[in-house]
Amino acid sequence: MEAETVQDSQDAVPAPGREAIPLMRAREGDGSEASTHSPLLGSSVAGTASGSMVKTASIIVLCALAFGVGIFLGPTKAAGSDGGDEGLESVVGGFSLPSWMPFVPHAETNTTTSSTTTSSTGTFTTATRTVSSTTRTTFTKTTFTTTSMTKTSKTTTSQTMTTTPRYPRGRFSCLSDMNLGPVKHPDKKGIAMDDTTFSKCPSLTAVQWPNAQENISSLRLFKAWDANWEADRLEAWKALKEYIVSSGVKVLYGTQISCNETADDTDWLFVKELMIYIGRPHVMGVAVGNEVELLHTQKTCSKKCAEDMWDGGYFLSKVMHRANDLNAMPGFADVRLTTVMGGFVLGGQPFVNTKEARVHEFFKKINANFGRRWAWSWNTYPYFDPHIVMDKGPWHTCSRAMMAAINFAPSSMLPGQLRALRTRMQQVTGNGDDTMWLTETGWSYPRASTLSTVMRNCAEWSTSEAFALYYQGFLEWDLGLGPNVRGLDHAFFFTLRDSVNFGDKENFGLIRSCRSRGCKMKHEDRSVVP
Repeated sequence: MEAETVQDSQDAVPAPGREAIPLMRAREGDGSEASTHSPLLGSSVAGTASGSMVKTASIIVLCALAFGVGIFLGPTKAAGSDGGDEGLESVVGGFSLPSWMPFVPHAETNTTTSSTTTSSTGTFTTATRTVSSTTRTTFTKTTFTTTSMTKTSKTTTSQTMTTTPRYPRGRFSCLSDMNLGPVKHPDKKGIAMDDTTFSKCPSLTAVQWPNAQENISSLRLFKAWDANWEADRLEAWKALKEYIVSSGVKVLYGTQISCNETADDTDWLFVKELMIYIGRPHVMGVAVGNEVELLHTQKTCSKKCAEDMWDGGYFLSKVMHRANDLNAMPGFADVRLTTVMGGFVLGGQPFVNTKEARVHEFFKKINANFGRRWAWSWNTYPYFDPHIVMDKGPWHTCSRAMMAAINFAPSSMLPGQLRALRTRMQQVTGNGDDTMWLTETGWSYPRASTLSTVMRNCAEWSTSEAFALYYQGFLEWDLGLGPNVRGLDHAFFFTLRDSVNFGDKENFGLIRSCRSRGCKMKHEDRSVVP
């Protein structure tokens, strides 16, 4: 760095950005002795009257100061230009700080970019680097510094913060140190998609079974969309299609049956559009209605609606209409049809046949119209079974009920009920090998707010241990129903994430929420993974 000549004159004009004070100037004395004053060193430097000595001292001081300033400015230049792994440095408040220091809190994905420009006595050094990190924000910091020989500086800093999506689209599987696999017959088992996953994070639909190493092969959708969801429908569908196509998943589509015909028809339009958008190769079937036999128990269902649903022929006519629409859609004429019902239908022989739920008559007409195209679908939950009782005694235990409910042996509750349903199916169709699907089963941990049986008084019923045992039993189940009885053709576990059902919180999910990276079950104490 070259020293700069400074004129000691009243007319001297200061250099831009610097003060009009010489680095070192002779202070007039009594003529025989001159003293020199340095604005940096403060105290006077004594010298002889000899001009050569004064000049020599001035030169020595000037060189020393120039050397010192070079050292002061050197690290900034070097750090900005070496291109190595060390972070850039920025001059902040007179101190040199490395750029890797956390100016903002680090989060979970993206890039940090720093740019520093330093000007000192006519010399410019520019450095720009991009450093990859594991933060979820992009942080840009630009610093401009002007420094004079008098150690005066001006620093301006600007910061730009941009946020990327917290969970970018991609193949997702939850994390856990607990392995509950293997999955037996993975090609015949699937997961039911809850409203939370569909409406808030469809791109985070799990590729693999939580706590297992097998890919999920099928998905049950209860609806194609809900007008009450605040999410962008097309964006959600795009993410869902990306998951289904990339994973080779088959989908059982559901369409609603209610007391509102306009809403039912609108829902069906969405289902048709989504099926066409995703493609025929990924269609497993279409379920028209979900537990319609229980519609009369809902507060929103009037007496007239319940009568029209069955004796008025509304339900059957809608099934026929949906089938005709599929027949008219190129490539969809062979799509399997079904409706989903539960254990309530066992209240009659062979099925319940009351004015509020004329299920037997309905199935006879269905069999006459569709025959083998029809799949018989059932929801079965030992967790909610109203017939189970507490153990005898004052201890409020339920060990016997637990043994019957959480295992999948032929003599246990779930296979036993499904075996009874297949027997009733045969009484309608005359066949012992009709297609039979289990469209929902699962367990709740923590306890579901909708649990209204005596099992509310059993502390063990809704524990993490019970949840893990039931889920593991499902994964290892061979779908058999006992000797001399045809087993299931397919089974769905409910559900991927905890969700709300008609305003009530339920905890049947294998993952807690869209914000959870971990599976609900982990090895240590089988507790919840955040």
